[in-house]
Amino acid sequence: MLTYSQAANPTDRVSRDIDHVLAHGRTHYQEYLFFRSQAHGVCVALDGDIQSCESDEAIYHEALAHPALLIHPRPRKVLIMGGGEGATAREALRHDCVERVVMVDIDREFVDLCRELIPGWSAGVYDDPRLELHYEDINEYLERTGERFDVVIGDLVDVQDWDAPAGDLYSRDFYAALTGCMRDGGVFASQAGALSTVDMDNHNRIRARIAKSLPRVRSYGLVVPSFYHMWSFVLGSAAPLDCGGASLAECFDERVGGRGVGLPATGSGTLAGAFLLPRLLADALKG
Repeated sequence: MLTYSQAANPTDRVSRDIDHVLAHGRTHYQEYLFFRSQAHGVCVALDGDIQSCESDEAIYHEALAHPALLIHPRPRKVLIMGGGEGATAREALRHDCVERVVMVDIDREFVDLCRELIPGWSAGVYDDPRLELHYEDINEYLERTGERFDVVIGDLVDVQDWDAPAGDLYSRDFYAALTGCMRDGGVFASQAGALSTVDMDNHNRIRARIAKSLPRVRSYGLVVPSFYHMWSFVLGSAAPLDCGGASLAECFDERVGGRGVGLPATGSGTLAGAFLLPRLLADALKG
């Protein structure tokens, strides 16, 4: 039986038995692998790194998208950077107040593979008239767009090598350019790598760089079972990242109900609780 193995942290590895390879190859930008696992269903890997798995992709994508959308009092325009599986757009479009979602992904071939091989993850969003899809470098889009967004979501590949092109998508210059397309009170959300007592470097580097352009930052995390550890996210804004006088739990619950948002994989209480990190991790946050 084939086995897929990758590093979980500087000293440990995770190995997965592959039942069946659905597709393997290379686009102009990256190597891809779609395979089926008995434990996790269809899994998607890019350049040797698992992106998401069928069994729990909804936990990851709900956690990435909804806290920013729920903290903002009324998000109408959303920008998604990356997001090739279509699942982040799926989550953003659950909010009935969202009028427009722009998704910018450089890799048309990968998006087409996702639409063919894992259509359930996008759940028909490509037929939603509120979605506008661009196949281009996000830097070029930011330079030419005149639009301003209420929420910006970075659903980008994790950084394995900070000197590789992916590292530029988490740079201080990139975040500085990004703020130019955010409305007053806009909220930025990004995945930010593993949260681990033995490896906080990537998370702290991303958090500190966001904080250079967006002075208010908050970290949160949830366990994604197929990742075999807690995964982290960072919110950034020039505005307070709270709900005024209400607790996040009360705010999230009210806005989920008021907007008709379904959160079948997490729930509003779980997303609010994700900001209460274990003390060992919270004390290790920097930036």
